Amino acid sequence: MPSFLLLLHEDPAQYAELSPAEMQSVVAEYSTWTQRMAEAGKLSAGVKLRDGLGRRVGKDAAGRLMDGPFTETKDVVGGYFVVLAPDLDGALAIARDCPHVANGWIEVREIEIG
Repeated sequence: MPSFLLLLHEDPAQYAELSPAEMQSVVAEYSTWTQRMAEAGKLSAGVKLRDGLGRRVGKDAAGRLMDGPFTETKDVVGGYFVVLAPDLDGALAIARDCPHVANGWIEVREIEIG
C-alpha cells in the first residue's frame, strides 16, 4: 500500500495564549487520533517537531545558514505523520480527519520509493 507524508503546517504563535489545561486538551486530541489511526493500520510514523530550533540551508554558493525555519508568514512545519492509504484520495480523507486541520493546514505528498 502506498505511503503518504502529512506535513503539519502551523503558526506556533497560535498556541502562546493557551493555558496548560487547554494545551493538554490539544495534545489529547492528537493522541486519540494517532492511536485510532495506528489501530486501523493506517499510521506508519509520526512526530512533533521541536518549536523554533530548525534552520534553512540557503542555496547560495557558500551554503550559509539562514534564520528560520520560518517563511515570511511565520508558517512552520510543526510535525508530520506517515500514513498508509490506497491512493491520494484515501490519504486526503485521513488528513481531513486529523485534528490538525483545526490548528493549521496539512500538505499531503505521496512518498516515492525506488
